Amino acid sequence: MAPSKRLTTCSALVLAAAMLAAAPAWGQGPVQVQSLAAPDMFSSPAAQTGLSGDLWKDASPGVAKEALPKLAAKPLSPAAAGLARRVLATGANAPAGIGDNPELGATRAMALIALGEAKGADAVLDRVPGVAGSAQLSMAAAEAALITGADDKACKIGEALSVERGAPYWLRLRAFCQAIGDQHDAAQLTFTLAAPQTKDADYARLMNALLSGAPAGAASLKNGINYALSRKLGLDVSAPAAVAAASPALKAAIKPADAVPPTDLTAAQASAVAALRGAKGLAAFTDAAKAAQPAIAALARADAPLEDPVLFARAALAADDPATAQAIRGKQTGDALPAGAATTDLALLDAALAAAGGKADSQVLDGLIERGAQGGAKSPAQPAALILAALGGVMGPEARASLATFDPGKSAAPAGRLIVLDDAATAGRQGETALLVLSIAADAGPSGPGPVDRARLVRALLKAGLEADARAFAVEGLLALQVK
Repeated sequence: MAPSKRLTTCSALVLAAAMLAAAPAWGQGPVQVQSLAAPDMFSSPAAQTGLSGDLWKDASPGVAKEALPKLAAKPLSPAAAGLARRVLATGANAPAGIGDNPELGATRAMALIALGEAKGADAVLDRVPGVAGSAQLSMAAAEAALITGADDKACKIGEALSVERGAPYWLRLRAFCQAIGDQHDAAQLTFTLAAPQTKDADYARLMNALLSGAPAGAASLKNGINYALSRKLGLDVSAPAAVAAASPALKAAIKPADAVPPTDLTAAQASAVAALRGAKGLAAFTDAAKAAQPAIAALARADAPLEDPVLFARAALAADDPATAQAIRGKQTGDALPAGAATTDLALLDAALAAAGGKADSQVLDGLIERGAQGGAKSPAQPAALILAALGGVMGPEARASLATFDPGKSAAPAGRLIVLDDAATAGRQGETALLVLSIAADAGPSGPGPVDRARLVRALLKAGLEADARAFAVEGLLALQVK
């Protein structure tokens, strides 16, 4: 080193030492070192959700252990699925004591996959330590890779696994990986070993076709391995029959064809009406509404005469298109009823529109309560008023007195869970509130909880600061009252 450079370096060292020695004299005190929370199974985000990194602050580990497995295994209503996606995709340190639990980390990932977030789950699992030492984490990672089309990555995950390598899932994956890796004899042997351990007829059919060239039949979207086999065989994975029988994870993975506005509005309207009226239950109605949304939006823009405006407005709300729903409702003349509609139909539609707009309009709410009082306990206006009131609408004195007499059914949720839910919401424990809501919703099935429980969930979500989710649960509940 040149003399001048040595002098510069020495001067810098002397200055740094002097500054450190003088630090107490400047009033700064000793250097404070703060330890950051170690990354855990929940700290990596799967997507940007708008929720805080303090999501799980003070949340009960027991509540998480009870609720999380349901989200990976049970079908959820659209509103519950939306809340579950947001909560599970958020990067936040887990409730105390479970952040290093591989089983719960895998459950989070499998739930994300089931909810259509395979890409996000794949990114999360790339940052989770110890995947190769956990069969559950490795299976989640392999499924996420297969669903996102990264077959080679899934095969590497299977090769790296150090435990439970003889389980049926890994035999099926290994046979597939050997087949696409031109190891035909090894693939045939592994396939033979896997056959007695699995009852997946679609896997056997597809794997046999890959190995022998036999006719493959239709694509299967039951799981990631079958999906990868179907793609490898060049089968039509977007065929309506395949998509209809697909697992929720694969349904979300299949990119729908770009919607083309219909040219024959008369035929499009007839088709949409038939599909919507034929749908049984909220989940089927929501699927039909999403499929019919381009036609409904085109009809609304064209100001075409509508055969069933109330039905179409409901469908637009179910398809998350409140603007079209409002446009259809706005074309009604005052309170004039469309053919086949009842006054309660319009009242329920107005309630759903008010909830979608984020406000429990006092005029709409008071009118709904009045209609419920006139119609008695069997009127759908009573449970509808309960749900809309949970969003915090202002009621007049007479409306409050009437609502206090409504009793539209019994609660199906455990009483203790509802008490803990109210406590969590009041204390602002967002993550715990969300998990308790989701636990109750998962137990209720794909149509979601009944109106009595739903009103409690809407109020708790609103109180905990999860307003968008409260609105979604309210709209869904109001639509469920109108869908047979």
